Amino acid sequence: MEETKVQILMSTYNGERFLREQIESLLHQTWKNLEILIRDDGSNDRTPDILQEYGAKYNQVKIFLEENQGVSRSFFTLLEKSDADYVAFCDQDDIWLNEKTEAAIRKLEREEGPALYCSNKILVDSHGNLMRKQDRKTRIPGFGNAVVECICTGCTAVMNREMAEIIKRKLPRHAILHDWWCYLAASYMGKVVFDERAYIKYRQHERNVVGARAGFWGEVRAKAAYLRKSRGKLEAQLADFATLYRGDSKKDALVQEILAAKRFPGRIKILWNRRIYRQSRLDGIIMRMLFLSGRML
Repeated sequence: MEETKVQILMSTYNGERFLREQIESLLHQTWKNLEILIRDDGSNDRTPDILQEYGAKYNQVKIFLEENQGVSRSFFTLLEKSDADYVAFCDQDDIWLNEKTEAAIRKLEREEGPALYCSNKILVDSHGNLMRKQDRKTRIPGFGNAVVECICTGCTAVMNREMAEIIKRKLPRHAILHDWWCYLAASYMGKVVFDERAYIKYRQHERNVVGARAGFWGEVRAKAAYLRKSRGKLEAQLADFATLYRGDSKKDALVQEILAAKRFPGRIKILWNRRIYRQSRLDGIIMRMLFLSGRML
């Protein structure tokens, strides 16, 4: 019996440095009924040339050279082009282990209704070497988490057709990132499956790591600064979500309670709302302090 069709959706932008290594890892997946849809978001390096080379060589690689839209909109455009039973998001600079696609599909096959899969990652440096510190935490998905935190890293995300169609019908104007929006939608409408195992080498380039400052208070300041980066964007995302997704009274009320925390007395009420949670207890405390001081929304 032929394997179920899977489409891998990759958005590229000036990614010539690591692009070949990533595409080769996709071509070596154990799941063979694959189609790779790659949309270039207006690159001005050699990325389009590399993509056209692979598109000419492999029938299953479909290339779309289009104008710049930004990363989230680019992925949503790819999602609109998709029609497979399962779709996976893919970044341009990681390395997928051979069994990554198959591991996700085997998990999703057990689910009925709309479902989204995501997983842990293997952290590597820009040269592909394992980093000393690895994130192997267990995460608990839920809508109360999705409203304030994204545990679904886009490059690990795979969804079934039912979930993809729901998202396609309700695309946002204001999404912090495409993966966070998908996590919100899936936790509202269906099931989120988090896999503690990791099947992707996730490149960490020259970015600062959250909590890298020395000492406890250094970590607190770093985490607070990280959470404040979504200020304004979080409010816009939740307001957009409240417009597009309605019908679950408890979840709808939760979104409104967060939006009401823009002002008093909503800020006080949010302190005691235990339905809202982040995966880390320290993050949860910092989040509530930011809500109280008016620096979260």
